[in-house]
Amino acid sequence: MLFTNLVQANLKTGIFGQQIEYYTRLESTNSKAWEIIEEGAQSGALVVTDNQFNGKGRGDRNWSAAPDKSLTFSLLLFPDLISNLSGWLPIVSGLAVHNALKNFDTDIKLKWPNDLILGGKKMGGILCESKVKGDQLNQAVIGIGLNVNETMDDFDETLRAVATSMYIYSEKFYQRERVLAEILNALEPLLDGLPNNVNSIKAEWEKACCHMDQPVQFHHGDEIVNGTFKSLGDTGSAMLEIDGQEKRFYSGEIS
Repeated sequence: MLFTNLVQANLKTGIFGQQIEYYTRLESTNSKAWEIIEEGAQSGALVVTDNQFNGKGRGDRNWSAAPDKSLTFSLLLFPDLISNLSGWLPIVSGLAVHNALKNFDTDIKLKWPNDLILGGKKMGGILCESKVKGDQLNQAVIGIGLNVNETMDDFDETLRAVATSMYIYSEKFYQRERVLAEILNALEPLLDGLPNNVNSIKAEWEKACCHMDQPVQFHHGDEIVNGTFKSLGDTGSAMLEIDGQEKRFYSGEIS
């Protein structure tokens, strides 16, 4: 069981996590977050569960999580930002997780746009959803799933070659409440600084990226292109060099 009072005891935030909606079992924290937005939840409220059994991944995929061992949570935001900054939400969120986990001697790498990599394997992911009104980003939900205390036996056999957890990597168990609190502590100032801190976020993210200046295979819709990942664009997009020319991609996936 995850104890919300321990999360809040470790918070240094102004609003993030000051309201926590905890569920022992939940289909999807992102879906529940949108529900409680309609019920009048405040910005910065957190939805967290010990057992997410049908979590959302990118596209139509699911995010599987081991009960009582993983971290699965969603943050509700009513940001006062222009809509074209929505592409920065997964970038900023990934950087916040990267910075927070340094407190646990865990140096994760970032994979565009929203994968968290540890020891060359995936240990977490981010799913950001937003609603735009006019040219304003009206509402947003940041969903984060992290493998924290899973052992290899907790993963399906089909995932063991590509997935890992903080425990598998370090052979240490972690207090999930403190990990969650440190992520919120790192995320709030980064999001509060938008858009003025975009250049520093870009530089920090690129430093933590696992495929900067590396050849990548990029899946863009039904198309697969090969190129070199060069940088983040001004909206958090991916900048690839393909046949000597730089091309910008706003969506897609690196295999």
